[in-house]
Amino acid sequence: MNLYINQLQKKSEFRSAVYAGDVFLNTDLNAPKALCAFAKESITAAFGGETNHQALHTLMPVTEFVELVTRLKGQFTNCLPVKEMIRDFVLEIGGNPNEYLFDVPRIRVVPNYNYLHAGVSYAYKPHRDTWYGSVDCQINTWMPVYTIQPEQTMMINPAYFSKPVKNSSVDWSLDNWINVQRSLAKENVTEEVRVHPVPLEEISNDAEIRIAGNAGEILTFSGSHLHGTVANFTEQTRFSIDFRLVHIADLLAKRGANNVDSGVADSEAGYKDFFHLSDFSHFQGANQ
Repeated sequence: MNLYINQLQKKSEFRSAVYAGDVFLNTDLNAPKALCAFAKESITAAFGGETNHQALHTLMPVTEFVELVTRLKGQFTNCLPVKEMIRDFVLEIGGNPNEYLFDVPRIRVVPNYNYLHAGVSYAYKPHRDTWYGSVDCQINTWMPVYTIQPEQTMMINPAYFSKPVKNSSVDWSLDNWINVQRSLAKENVTEEVRVHPVPLEEISNDAEIRIAGNAGEILTFSGSHLHGTVANFTEQTRFSIDFRLVHIADLLAKRGANNVDSGVADSEAGYKDFFHLSDFSHFQGANQ
């Protein structure tokens, strides 16, 4: 794995590098910084301007937290300005929005693990997004909204990029997740009862990478990387933003990272979550 610093907008063939397992870290792009600034405004609107947003787990019952986070997530994911800033990101790195699809953007809220680690703040176990039915050419982005520490961040484990991991994805259905399980997030408070695709073998963390960034410093990497949530035992709630990009020609030509171990049989069920980046219209499938 290679790590490129502030080179995403300088590498015209970055997609092939991502598909090969390389990771890009950009600290100098305007669109991600604008996206985080908008996220802070949304968080303030949801929790109040006088509230220490990074100490929410000390300020309210977990049931109230879940209600407020659920509302925040829905408003952020579905608002037009966020979609426009994703388009600005692709333009800023020299891409053509006409060539890309995107999945709905998400704001993640990860408080102290003992306060909540299920449902709206599920702490994802090591996984590949392909285990959740993502396409092989999915390009992931991730950025913190506030400065974070290694104990709060997301981990990537590049040692497993080309190494199969025994996992439960063959028994997992994306269609069921979209139509049944996803909406049950706020009902999972004391424990996560929704079924996720998970490793069925021990994962070594010897090669695990944790990047602790500042607001708007954005990671770009393949959805086929093994990654997951670092259990947050700190006293600061972590806010982060992620969205996924799919290059249309790569999708149609079935280009992307090698699928080393995903067994999901209904990946096309996720196409309904894709939007054209050019005009935000729904993607109608590979045959449109």
